[in-house]
Amino acid sequence: MIFESVFLMVERLVKNALKKPALKNALPGFINAKLVIDEFAEHSGFLEWGFKRIVLPLAIFYVVIGFLLGEHVLGSLLMGIVIFLYANFLPDLDAFFQFTNDKNNEVGMVKKRIALFLAPLVIYYILSRSQKSWDLGKDKPFHNVGALLEFSVFLLVFGSLLYFSFLKAFFFMLFGFSGYCTHLLIDEKISGIKIKRLQNAKNKINVGSQR
Repeated sequence: MIFESVFLMVERLVKNALKKPALKNALPGFINAKLVIDEFAEHSGFLEWGFKRIVLPLAIFYVVIGFLLGEHVLGSLLMGIVIFLYANFLPDLDAFFQFTNDKNNEVGMVKKRIALFLAPLVIYYILSRSQKSWDLGKDKPFHNVGALLEFSVFLLVFGSLLYFSFLKAFFFMLFGFSGYCTHLLIDEKISGIKIKRLQNAKNKINVGSQR
């Protein structure tokens, strides 16, 4: 209930902001703001589900392992939860990258990785008109297992540099992996894997949103 209330408040503020001509004109023409909001709304309904069944058990396990190994992990645990939330919504940020289906417009491999690893920063430059939108070579380029694995490796490397501890770096990556993976499971982008409880929760949320 808490997560739903917070999101409804944010959603209302965003919708009101989108009614202002100045903001509408600031968005590139290929971005469907309503579609982005709807995607965020769908996944926000799973935050409470994810916290109960993924974050909480993982957090308890992390604290226990940290205690047994004599490492203080509470600070990195909070950061892990933030990363879980960020990674859970990250795939939908690919809506800010235009797909033209033209190989001549497609950016190189380095820029594709930068777009995935530093999406908010790149999007900021796109929205500020300081940078043209990057064509990443496919529609919904963040919605696949390859992007999940690449982002997870990035988190492991970044976590190692941040903490100089394999344990903290590993769980830093694991929280991000869990958030990203949950998003792909909800969107049914991981073929052959269906979690019955997840599908039931999705059905309940969809029914509630139609009322």
